[in-house]
Amino acid sequence: MVKPKLSNIRNRLTNNQAPGFTIVELLIVIVIIGILAAITIVSYRGITAKANESTIKADLANAKKQLELYKVDHGSYPTGTDANKCLTGTTGPSPDTRYCLKASSSGAYTLTGDGTTYALTLDQSTLTYHITEKDGPTLGSVTPTLPDSDWITIGSQRWAKKNLNVGTRIAGATNQTNNSTTEKYCYNNDEANCTTYGALYQWDEAMQYSTAEKAQGICPVGSHIPSDNELKTLEMSLSGMTQATADAVDWRGTDEGTKLKSGGASGLNMPLAGYRYPDGSFYGLSSYVYLWSSSESSTSAWIRYLESGYATVYRNLYTKAVGFSVRCVGN
Repeated sequence: MVKPKLSNIRNRLTNNQAPGFTIVELLIVIVIIGILAAITIVSYRGITAKANESTIKADLANAKKQLELYKVDHGSYPTGTDANKCLTGTTGPSPDTRYCLKASSSGAYTLTGDGTTYALTLDQSTLTYHITEKDGPTLGSVTPTLPDSDWITIGSQRWAKKNLNVGTRIAGATNQTNNSTTEKYCYNNDEANCTTYGALYQWDEAMQYSTAEKAQGICPVGSHIPSDNELKTLEMSLSGMTQATADAVDWRGTDEGTKLKSGGASGLNMPLAGYRYPDGSFYGLSSYVYLWSSSESSTSAWIRYLESGYATVYRNLYTKAVGFSVRCVGN
């Protein structure tokens, strides 16, 4: 028998190679790969979210221990933190550098309290959890309400007895920003002045970046930043100021300012807290106080101004960039 030539065998093998994938088969493979990739991504995101959630809960559990230890040492809960997240309050050193809130993640703490209660929120990316003296960690943020003893009824209105003091203190030279953390100024960058006189806020921060009149802003649940008209109602209820006088600008009335200030007949005892100027400097402690309203006009908002040497009340527009006091009114 004649053997086939080796070259003929090679040619036969080359001409009869196994067929490749068709276009349809390639498309099916690509679709399957895409589905597997999507499943992997979703699974990864789920694992990441659970890991972040566990980290936040652990951080808040550790923070709660710090808050309880602070109370054991000082007899009351802290009322806030300084720029380094060290606890501040009305008793003991303020801040007490032995008790500082440290997050193991990039989360942002916000602490509010009145000495007997507190609410601590930790924001990280899209997750927000909080703890209070009674519970936590719980999903979502919380704004503590003020006890009834912290409010006073004047005419048809219910007013807070104190200037607001919530948030984390930042330096006067830094503008407050919309960064998910309530920020405050303390006169001369001293936390003790916030405790005595209340904190100072730029208008946007006080309003929590809303422009709606009567916005809640940084006020507790059930209250809001007073409108210009609500401040007029307060003034008219004190000594019979007429509507025309209330609508006027500059110094108006008779003795409404005296009644609003500390020791005055209104019971509001508004301290002369001074203010923060846009360049970061502070002026006027114990001499005058400016109060924000929630009524705006372009880059300005309506304010009230009380001065130690005047018995009346000043009303006008002022730039939103300054740091003024906030007094909340009930809804």
